[in-house]
Amino acid sequence: MSKKKQSQHKPVDQHEAVHTETMSPFKRWTIIGIAVFCLLIFSVTGAMTTVLGGMFSGGPPVQATVELPSGSKDIDLDFYRSAARLKEWAGSMGFDPYAGQKDREDVLCYATLMLLADELGVQITADQMQAILSPYAKSAAQYKQFYRNQGFSTAALFEAQMAKAVRVLIVIDLLRSSEIPSEALVFDTWAKDNEEMDVQYTVWHPSQFEEAAAALEPSEEELATFFDDELTEFERVKLEIPQAVTFESVLLSAAALETPAVQAWFTPVEPTEEELNGFYQVNKQRLYVRPLPQEGQEVDPELERLLSREELGDALRSDYLLNQAMGQLGLDLTGAEDVVAFAAQKGAEYLAFSEMVEPSGLIDIERLGDLQLNVLFQSETGTWSSRPLIKRDLSFYVRATDKRERSMPELAAIREEVVTLWRASRQLALAQEAADAFVAALPRGEDYVEGDPISVSAEVFADAVAASGRSLEQMGWLARQARRTVDPIWPADANLLRGLRNRVGFGLENLRDGEVVGPESFGEDGIAVAHLKGRRPANLELIWPAELQNARSRASQAASAAFVADQLSFEGLATSYGLKKVVMEEE
Repeated sequence: MSKKKQSQHKPVDQHEAVHTETMSPFKRWTIIGIAVFCLLIFSVTGAMTTVLGGMFSGGPPVQATVELPSGSKDIDLDFYRSAARLKEWAGSMGFDPYAGQKDREDVLCYATLMLLADELGVQITADQMQAILSPYAKSAAQYKQFYRNQGFSTAALFEAQMAKAVRVLIVIDLLRSSEIPSEALVFDTWAKDNEEMDVQYTVWHPSQFEEAAAALEPSEEELATFFDDELTEFERVKLEIPQAVTFESVLLSAAALETPAVQAWFTPVEPTEEELNGFYQVNKQRLYVRPLPQEGQEVDPELERLLSREELGDALRSDYLLNQAMGQLGLDLTGAEDVVAFAAQKGAEYLAFSEMVEPSGLIDIERLGDLQLNVLFQSETGTWSSRPLIKRDLSFYVRATDKRERSMPELAAIREEVVTLWRASRQLALAQEAADAFVAALPRGEDYVEGDPISVSAEVFADAVAASGRSLEQMGWLARQARRTVDPIWPADANLLRGLRNRVGFGLENLRDGEVVGPESFGEDGIAVAHLKGRRPANLELIWPAELQNARSRASQAASAAFVADQLSFEGLATSYGLKKVVMEEE
């Protein structure tokens, strides 16, 4: 086409219809979005201005600022995210001081501690890193597997991450070093822990309801439910038919080593000193315990519990060779079809035990009786034990010929035994019902609201106990927690008394004087209802040195907890280091 032709224009027909190009929906919404953005950009908040300013200037938006000795520092979005990742990883390793919390303020606190580590120039030495990683590095292969499981391709990357987390902990220790509890706090802690209380109580023992329970007869449904769901593990074991086994054995005695039949296939090889010592070390706790003295025989207090190698003399060599011979015999025993003939040919003995033996009877089996025979219940029927069992002057193999597995009989077969157990369980239930009824009958004040604790005077409680035909017991003035230095000497079976003291003592802060505590169940020891008669401060003049040391430890724990709450919290770091949020939390 010529240039002249290109410049020619088509005449306009004023009567021709006009056609416009239709705009796509995407283009239309894009233009609208730009327009809205332009309208809003002049009225955005200061926080949004900071974000947008960071976007257009090429830097990440600032999340918070911190005032450090060297000057103000920004915690930008990149550093915030890095701190969040490190904090989460440190939590998986048990190094997170904020116990895995993921609130934005907690991450900002963690980021502040990271900046403080830089500010203070905290460094981790190779010795420190080795001490930290030693639990994970029993061997090079184990260590490699460990850091790869953590997602690190090399040890250097893992150790760098570990160093960052540990630096935060070091900063915390440096900040905490000034949190030493004062002597006043130590004594206050001791006084609080040892506040004294005066308690009286009464007990409903299950044994007191034996006659009432014996008169009860369970329905078949009650008995079936008890049998299926309410038996204790100990009761089930008592009712079950135990495991039992019949077995056979091939054995050699020390004397048999001298017979031609054994010498035909076993040639002793003199053991080395190292082999004898190894055999002694492995078997001394079972084979070489010193025999108990005969009646009237004097006991030398200097003698050790185990026989020494010197005392054993040649007997140790004899036991070693006997075990070696039995081990050699076992190589052929597995394939023997006629065990009786095999034993006779080899100069060994064959013993068969055709009556079922339960685990409790293994120790009493003639000649072979020993706890080692438990191997019969751990192996399959018809399989010889994997190693020879050894006693003094005797070594043997065993295999089970028949087994009876542990099983629970049908209820009908043991109905009377189950009824006896059901009645015993009802004793405790009757004691609980009686204790509940006692508490329900105690008088309430005019302002009492259902569900509130019951409070009565000491006299009213004592009268109610007397009216119920029970004995009123006095615990007397005691510290709320055990004090070995001044506590009374209670009988060994006073479990209820110790337990009741602990339950009242642990809850003392939430109890009012005169309040009734319980019923508290202590199982077979009884059901107790206690009454707090009053309390008084601990006598600081009677504190003992050992108690003071414990009080210092408790006060240090309290100071440490307060330090985390007050100093490592967002508010605490805001006060100490001017930590201040700049932008809203990222959506």
